[in-house]
Amino acid sequence: MAIEKEIGYLEPGDAFRDWLAGTLANRLSGYDGDIRVYRIEPASHVVCRYEFVDTGISVIGKFFGAPCGANTRYNPNKAMKNEYHRLRCVSDWIPVPCALAMSRRFHSVLVTGYVPGTSLRGLIATGTSLYDPLTDVAHLLRRLHDSTQTYCDREREFAYFHKVLDQNRLSSRRRKRFNRLLGAWWHSARISRDEGCMAHGDATPANYLYDDRTWAIDFEGARDHAHRIRDPGILAAEIKASIGNARAEDYIGHLLWHYSTDEAEFCSHTADLPFFMALGYLRITRLPWRVGEREWLLREAEACLAAGLG
Repeated sequence: MAIEKEIGYLEPGDAFRDWLAGTLANRLSGYDGDIRVYRIEPASHVVCRYEFVDTGISVIGKFFGAPCGANTRYNPNKAMKNEYHRLRCVSDWIPVPCALAMSRRFHSVLVTGYVPGTSLRGLIATGTSLYDPLTDVAHLLRRLHDSTQTYCDREREFAYFHKVLDQNRLSSRRRKRFNRLLGAWWHSARISRDEGCMAHGDATPANYLYDDRTWAIDFEGARDHAHRIRDPGILAAEIKASIGNARAEDYIGHLLWHYSTDEAEFCSHTADLPFFMALGYLRITRLPWRVGEREWLLREAEACLAAGLG
């Protein structure tokens, strides 16, 4: 669960503070106060909430030039621009934080509006029922996918799966089993080219915030020409890995049912779901703080691929 920690203030005269205040000049004309800074963790980059003291206004700053995760080999300025434009694009269809400004001058920072809702991850941690939030997430993803409908780059979906396998550094024996299963999926009629769209990309419980409605955040990993069940499948794996009981199965069925328009589509999506749930488990397995669950996650991923072919 994301935690905010106050780390200090930015005072007038600080270059970043003055630029940040300028991004909200239309709402805070002539603002000359301090900005309180909160660090948000865990995150793949340095992420902070900036609170304009005595105004009730906050913004989020995401610094692509200050990575905190394992992936540091990327172009931070390109990543910053990509997420800025993705947010601007998808805001026509779904609730997302407003992309306010960006600057390569300050460690390639992207500034967005602040959404104060509770994340799905937070709801899971407190044992809150997920049925209503997952209904909203399902409808949100459906609007995003329908609004960006295109062809699915099937080759890239399988290439990404192999990339995630590479990152897991499996034993030769286990990798060969995964390769055989993926080969069977490749030669099947599954993962249709007709099911393409823009995927949110990082469909984890931390990236959906729920208050009176559901918001999606973090579009750094958004991808065009993805399969439409990639997002529901990855989220389903995250839910199962977080809850790990029969109720998780109910939640997953609920998510997919509300994502589908009718029973026939539900059945079709259910057939593709194991492929992307397996991908979701393997994505989790890469995380150093989930190392204690590594063996279980790998077994679940392999079992999903095998069951999906049955």
